[in-house]
Amino acid sequence: MESVKTALLSIWSNKIRSMLTVLGIVIGVASVTILVSLGQGLKDEVSGLIRGFGSNLMFVTAGKIDTTKGSSASSSNPANFIAGDILTLKDIEAIKAVNGVTEVAPMSLVAGVVTSGGKPVGATVTGTYPNFDKALEVLKVKDGKMFASNASGDVVVIGPQVKKDVFGDADAVGKTIDINKVPFTVVGVFGEVSASSIFGSEFSSLAIVPFDTATELNKGKVTINRIVVKAANDAKVVDVKKDVTAAILKSHGGEDNFSVLTQDDILGLFDQFLSLATTLVSAIASISLVVGGIGIMNIMLVTVTERTKEIGLRKAVGATKFAIATQFLVEAVFVTLIGGLIGLGISFGVGAIVAAKTPLTPSITPSVILVALSVSTVIGIIFGLWPALRAAQKDPIEALRYE
Repeated sequence: MESVKTALLSIWSNKIRSMLTVLGIVIGVASVTILVSLGQGLKDEVSGLIRGFGSNLMFVTAGKIDTTKGSSASSSNPANFIAGDILTLKDIEAIKAVNGVTEVAPMSLVAGVVTSGGKPVGATVTGTYPNFDKALEVLKVKDGKMFASNASGDVVVIGPQVKKDVFGDADAVGKTIDINKVPFTVVGVFGEVSASSIFGSEFSSLAIVPFDTATELNKGKVTINRIVVKAANDAKVVDVKKDVTAAILKSHGGEDNFSVLTQDDILGLFDQFLSLATTLVSAIASISLVVGGIGIMNIMLVTVTERTKEIGLRKAVGATKFAIATQFLVEAVFVTLIGGLIGLGISFGVGAIVAAKTPLTPSITPSVILVALSVSTVIGIIFGLWPALRAAQKDPIEALRYE
């Protein structure tokens, strides 16, 4: 307790120097905590969206993705992931025949420009089947209805953001927007996606047209970028996935150039990617902790020199080497701990601002707080140990003579 009291008095008597000393720790702890909390918040958003799809939903995508734990991408050509000619209508028919599959809907991206009154509208045009909202349950038609068939003509179902940008608060059903300068009648409007505040905007900007119409807009070329597959609620998704994979593999003549992803597969892939990205960025930010630790060691060495006479006096009245070393080590730890607490305070403040101004909600968990304070303490011990040992090794007679 005496060492703690002495350490606090020393820090208080040199307030400006102490604050400048802990600045590196403050920046390091704040940076790492903010980055980790943003990464965790992003994970929560992605998990919320993917779980909102339902555990019985699968996505078939072009390109081979290795979903085994610890593996990342694929052995196939990366261009396959955006290709529209690998998945075919034959694949859709093969999937429909699989036992346990209830809904199958393709997604065909259209290279089109959406305009209204000659002004461009930020919308993603996608061709699909009328059962698209049944397959992808996070999308529900709020106003109007889905088109009746794959060849329903120049009709479109738009997302809520497209409706807001073009029609504001007015009713959009029955009105028109232009896709590639062709007027399309709005027959339905999707409701807001509540699964994720960030990625829900991607669904809000959709403009869904019949699949055959999308093929016409793509100059007669059948393009399938993704296939949404919904299994029966009582079906075993893993078994259905195996059967779907086997059906498409047979349709492709044994060529394994596609992937069937379940909810767990997608969650695993995102978790691996976000964890790696957060770790790399946090490692870079941690450099400031090392710099701060070096600064603390430098200042503690100066402090030991300044207080040489005090060290000699304490030794003269019976203080042991351990007591002297403990005194300065405790002071170094307290300096870093104060820096860690200030850094955490800044992190909470930044997190609150980000949550208020953006759709992302950073997540500062108890484990993150514990790690931040533990790292601060360890930095204090590591970089305060040498100055503390130097203080303990001083000769009392020489120390008392020191001016």
